[in-house]
Amino acid sequence: MKKLFMLCVTALLSLSLMAGVAFAAKYKPGTYKGSAVGFTKKGHPGKIEVEVTVDADSIKNINIVTYEQTLKGKRGDSVKEAKEKVPAEILAKQTVTVDGIAKASMSSDGIKLAVAQALEQATVKYKDGTYKGTAKGYSKKGHPGKIVVEVTVAGGKISKIDVVEFEQTLKGKRGDSVKKAKEKVLADILAKQSVAVDSIAKASMSSDGIKLAVANALEQAR
Repeated sequence: MKKLFMLCVTALLSLSLMAGVAFAAKYKPGTYKGSAVGFTKKGHPGKIEVEVTVDADSIKNINIVTYEQTLKGKRGDSVKEAKEKVPAEILAKQTVTVDGIAKASMSSDGIKLAVAQALEQATVKYKDGTYKGTAKGYSKKGHPGKIVVEVTVAGGKISKIDVVEFEQTLKGKRGDSVKKAKEKVLADILAKQSVAVDSIAKASMSSDGIKLAVANALEQAR
């Protein structure tokens, strides 16, 4: 009888552990595609596509399938560096919140956003709560461009996004576009429940900063 009791207890503990592992799983194992836009100009769409492979708890591989970025000259050297270093950093740190490459910030952000989009598809479920995310939008000397958001998840879905800090240029024509980005990008993310939304013309870096800040917050909710 004692032996039978111990066997039952062991079985129950094993089931509990298995349930716990299943509950704690962040991702649905598999390979997922994500796409975003990096540096663009007229006649040059700047598309970036990735394939991200995950197991239940971690990112295992990132493969860049399409990389329509400028690869010539000094900018090209930085853009090539971004292609190599940004995915490697994401893998090492298991987060899209990694540093971009100087002189290739838009290409770096494009890679991060493409990976973030793939991970959204792989996510099992977001945990309810409020999470803070940080990223960098348009920046220049003496102007760090910090963007901080608070994302509230309820019922496993994004219910609210508040912008806590927004160190972006808000004056002149660029300022008008940046203000539009602050409103529209957030509204689109809420509507689509995804950071895979369009950026605002003439405010692409601010738009990408908002999306990356939200993606950073959602990583904590997995």
